Amino acid sequence: MSTTIHNHNVLGKLGSLVMPREIQADEAQSGGLRRWFKSWQARRAVAAELYAMTDRDLNDIGLARADIPMIVRTVK
Repeated sequence: MSTTIHNHNVLGKLGSLVMPREIQADEAQSGGLRRWFKSWQARRAVAAELYAMTDRDLNDIGLARADIPMIVRTVK
């Protein structure tokens, strides 16, 4: 049985897992906030794409659904 998650709230919760708790003030002033936001958007896009895949498709590329949060954390 395959499960596809179409609930955007799940991605919101996932986003809170991959976002840093706080952003240093000097990074925000030097454009770090923009870089962080672009990186966060990329992680959300990867998560959405992976969660949209069937379990069979994930298995074909050597992943399990439980691996997705770990993969998303590595995206920069």
